[in-house]
Amino acid sequence: MSVRTRILLSLLLVSAVFAAALYFVRQDQAEYFRGVVEAREREWRSSVGAFLERQQKPAAVTVLDLATDLKVVAAMEYGDREQLAAALDDKTLKSRGLHAVWLYRPDGSLLHAHALATAAQVLDGRPLPGVEVAALIAREREPHFHLELPGSPAGVQRRFVEIRGSPVLAKVAQPDGAPRVLGTFFAGCLLDRQEVAEMPLLHRDDRVELVSALAQAPAETTHTMTYPAPLKDWNGRVIGQLVVWNNSRELAELESRGEWHLFALVGAACALFGVLFAALSRAIVRPLRLMIKGLDDGEISALAPLATRRSELGRLAELIGDHFQQSAALVLEMNRRMEAQEALFVSDEMLRHSQKLEAVGRLAGGVAHDFNNLLTAIIGYAALLQTRLKEDPAAREQAELILQAGEQAAGLTRQLLAFSRKQVLHPRLIDLNAVICNLQRLLQRIIGEHIEISTEPRATAGCVRADPGQIEQVVVNLGVNARDAMPHGGRLIIRTVDAELDGSNLELDLPEGRYLALEVTDHGEGMDAETRQRIFEPFFTTKGPGKGTGLGLATVYGIVKQSGGAIAVESEPGRGTTFRIFLPHQSGTPDLAESVPVRVAAAVVTERVLVVEDEEMVRELVCDVLRAEGYRVTGTDRGSEAVRLVRDERVEVDLVISDVIMPEMNGAVVAQRMREVLPAVKVLFVSGYSESDMADQGLDALAFEVLQKPFTPETLVRKVRAVLDAELPLRR
Repeated sequence: MSVRTRILLSLLLVSAVFAAALYFVRQDQAEYFRGVVEAREREWRSSVGAFLERQQKPAAVTVLDLATDLKVVAAMEYGDREQLAAALDDKTLKSRGLHAVWLYRPDGSLLHAHALATAAQVLDGRPLPGVEVAALIAREREPHFHLELPGSPAGVQRRFVEIRGSPVLAKVAQPDGAPRVLGTFFAGCLLDRQEVAEMPLLHRDDRVELVSALAQAPAETTHTMTYPAPLKDWNGRVIGQLVVWNNSRELAELESRGEWHLFALVGAACALFGVLFAALSRAIVRPLRLMIKGLDDGEISALAPLATRRSELGRLAELIGDHFQQSAALVLEMNRRMEAQEALFVSDEMLRHSQKLEAVGRLAGGVAHDFNNLLTAIIGYAALLQTRLKEDPAAREQAELILQAGEQAAGLTRQLLAFSRKQVLHPRLIDLNAVICNLQRLLQRIIGEHIEISTEPRATAGCVRADPGQIEQVVVNLGVNARDAMPHGGRLIIRTVDAELDGSNLELDLPEGRYLALEVTDHGEGMDAETRQRIFEPFFTTKGPGKGTGLGLATVYGIVKQSGGAIAVESEPGRGTTFRIFLPHQSGTPDLAESVPVRVAAAVVTERVLVVEDEEMVRELVCDVLRAEGYRVTGTDRGSEAVRLVRDERVEVDLVISDVIMPEMNGAVVAQRMREVLPAVKVLFVSGYSESDMADQGLDALAFEVLQKPFTPETLVRKVRAVLDAELPLRR
């Protein structure tokens, strides 16, 4: 008799014995088990029904009471949100057993919403998420539905809100006697772990949970049941259900009662399987040992001969090989996902850091602009005092000190504007290699002879579009920073290289393309990770008191960003620092520096100038300086007054000097209104904002010139003369 036949007969014998034993056990326990399950199901459904009835009854009454409350009706009729907030505060909601309320107008727009702290994160002040209120109000007079709250990942307890609605009717009906609907009142009650925990359970080992309709609820068995009444949303779609996992004592008793049957069956099975062991060992044990050895040694190829057999063991060997191949692929995929998650985390951190720097930059730019107005008056009047105190050397020297202090403060504001990317740049095509070579001698004098400077212009032919003065400022600031990192001397390397970016570097946030990289490397003390995260923040410094303002690297950051580039830093404690600046590559030849023609002042000044400036000190300074030069000057602090002078009083004006951002009417509107009456009038804007910010004020359509604050009287006079002598149109 073959092995296959012996195994088949043995299995048939075992199956017959087990089938007979299980039949008698089943017959003995069937009746008892059926009664236990039916009683358990009746009690469970009763408890669930009582819980839902207890939840829904007070909510329905409460919604109707609040919808007819006189304070709520009055507030809805007048659209008074403050009165609604007072009538539906936390105390009212808690006393009514509610967690959130919403009041909608008849057209479906939200008038008021409020939620307790337990639900404020997802409900407070927001419309009903995912609900078309207008369609719901039109369809049902007293809506009743559920919402699943977001933010609960699959596999954990879900959170739902039971929502009931009722129309809010006016105290006075319509002329035809029909009630006048002021809106609809919605109230919500949370259904979460805490609320469900109050359900009267049958046993202390029961576990009741709320699950989403999308979650895979277990099928009803002797251990699990699902409540037949689903939780529906506003559109009648099932979004959730109650599930009870039960470990009842009745089932435990049933299992204990059948233990002796199990022991008897196990004994019989052991005897039968002992008989089978001898028959199966030769046909099965040897191939299994071969499989185990191959698995222990990690040599899956050892299973290949078994996989070729046309038998169950051959199929098993084939499945094991496939399983290990799938496991290897799964491990590879998990590693890839972990790498993607790490990259996403780094991207999120960079985004938060960038947003923080952007917010600080906006604040710094606003402060610098306001400070520029004050510095304009300080520097201007100090310069005027110098010219008027020629006979008093002591007073003239004091005026000179005021002027120097003002210039230093102006330099500080320029640094703030550079960080906030609000400064005015004069970009042109420049050769980056030439910039660093020409700067080496100046930089050597600034940082001292104890540091060796090496320039390595490795970039191929090509240019970048930037302000050459600002790029030099970037190199100087980085050089000074390197000097402070090498107090005992060292080496500073400044090089340019070509770079190709594919857009995958999240830290740089630059599109793919060709770039020129400016690298500044020192062999100094280096920085730790925490310091690297904050080095571009304004006023952050690791130097001692009085040794730095903390604006050097912030200025570098602002200039690079405003020039369309990005900056990266590599540093470790004790291993030096490398700043790497990427600027977009530009084709063409470098632009030559613009020459400024010298104009001869007119013998007789006859022009009339209108000054529009809301800052009184700046306005008076401009008027005084121009009057001293012989101009006929009229000043006003409002744009509307300036327009009235030209349009109604027919005042002839050759030049309008105006601030850009003013209350009531900005400089762009003033200039446009002026040119409607005087098409040939010339415009000079005096502002502390950059050209991009001025373009946001509607200046793109105008021909104008700009004078940046702060300025000296000499600069003002020269600029006014240049604008008056220029031919229209001016630059735009």
